[in-house]
Amino acid sequence: MDAHDKKSVSNPDDASLIEAVPSLERGEIGNEKLTLKDVDPALTLTGGEIIEYTLEEEMSVLSKIDWNIIPLMCWIYAIQFADKITLNYASLMGIRHDTHLNPNSQQYSWASSIFYAGYILWEFPTTYLLRHLPIAKYASANIIIWGTILACHAAVSNWGGLMTVRFLLGVFEATVTPAFVIITSIWYKQNEQGRRMGYWLCCNGVSLILMAVIGYGLSAIDGPVLASWRILFLILGLLTIATGAFSMWHMPDNASTARFLNKRQKAIAAERIRGNFQGIGNRVWKWNQFREAFRDPRTYLYVLFSLMMNIPNGGITTFGSLIVNSFGFNARLSLLLGAPSGIFDIGGKLFFTWLSDKLMDRSLPAFLAIMFPMVGGILMVILPLTSQAGLLIGYYMISVSGASWGLIMIMISNNTIGYTKKATVNGLQILAYGAGNWIGPQTFRSHEAPDYPSGKLMVAIMYGVSSGILLVIRFINWRENRRRDRLRSESGTAEDTAEIQRAKFMDLTDFEQPHFRYIL
Repeated sequence: MDAHDKKSVSNPDDASLIEAVPSLERGEIGNEKLTLKDVDPALTLTGGEIIEYTLEEEMSVLSKIDWNIIPLMCWIYAIQFADKITLNYASLMGIRHDTHLNPNSQQYSWASSIFYAGYILWEFPTTYLLRHLPIAKYASANIIIWGTILACHAAVSNWGGLMTVRFLLGVFEATVTPAFVIITSIWYKQNEQGRRMGYWLCCNGVSLILMAVIGYGLSAIDGPVLASWRILFLILGLLTIATGAFSMWHMPDNASTARFLNKRQKAIAAERIRGNFQGIGNRVWKWNQFREAFRDPRTYLYVLFSLMMNIPNGGITTFGSLIVNSFGFNARLSLLLGAPSGIFDIGGKLFFTWLSDKLMDRSLPAFLAIMFPMVGGILMVILPLTSQAGLLIGYYMISVSGASWGLIMIMISNNTIGYTKKATVNGLQILAYGAGNWIGPQTFRSHEAPDYPSGKLMVAIMYGVSSGILLVIRFINWRENRRRDRLRSESGTAEDTAEIQRAKFMDLTDFEQPHFRYIL
């Protein structure tokens, strides 16, 4: 924006009204009266002005944000995934025997699925709390609690105890992914979010590699005082508690509370993201935005995609080591052979999120990424057990699926505007994630062990359906952008005014900001 377009806005008291903006029918913003509590804190942080800054200043601020936020997010996401998949590795380390699970029943499958029952139960309450509480502090408290519950896994001795701790683990892990999506969106521009989200998402792959090596090493312990799977839960639980405590101290809730930024740098951090059509996070729950989320067709497509692609994910996460074992490898080697799947996971997330930011396109890279697990599922179905190399490659290709899911979360972050609406849509999508992962283990039937043909077939089918949903999302966004372009042309409001720039920090939704364009 040119300097002569710069316009100051007074900082009103809570009871004061902010000047209304023009009507939606003319291709602009709805004519509403807003108080300070309705707008985003970024409006106050910038002093109600368009902040001018140099490229050098912006790069300095961005570097500080990167080094203070991203490494901690990466570590937390790595450890939460390690905590989540520990049951998979413990399955070949004696937990099924020590907790007296019936090998001819679905008890092991239910021990995995119940995690996502807790996830589903708590998703909407945590979505509401994420909106009302300091986001970093609330997420950190959840990390400490789930670390404590994970350590308690070491004490279980029967199916009932295992079901209880798994359910509670799901409850408190339900917060981290929606929190991280929101945190990424309040610190980074749209064209920066893909790579940054890719950094912390790919730490799932780091966990896959490390857990495979740790599981392989612990499984070699002969006659320990504690079973190796109990040691694994204790180590990870205590590490998670320490991580949560450090996050509570270090992670800022937004730019206004960042100790590593001075006053001007905080204003620049807020100004940088004005083009996102959102600010740094308003804590007022807006029921009109909540209702709008359910009127947006994209919401249902995001939910359907997340459900379909996470059904196979739930099965693979729980039965991965057993699937590799079914290819003809012994139990210890099967643990170690899980490591390369982490390399595929890391590579897919880093490459496709980089490509997405470079093209400023979310759905096309997501579509390309989902093709890999679909082909991998087909290979596991059609290849004979004698083709061990081909079966392993098919299994590893499934790990690329996380890149596609990550890009959908980035799309929600970019295209769902309005803090309450974003939190609602993201919560619904995570709810579907939990439901898919709950259903997934049930597609691997105990009477089909060790080959699990039905489970492998569902992998290929569900990823194929997910690819079709991505194409529908792309079409809807393309059509809406064309409609908005036409309305803007007809209204004669081709240039962004200072009033439109100010509206970007008023916590309005994408429906209420017709100058906003959806990223494909």
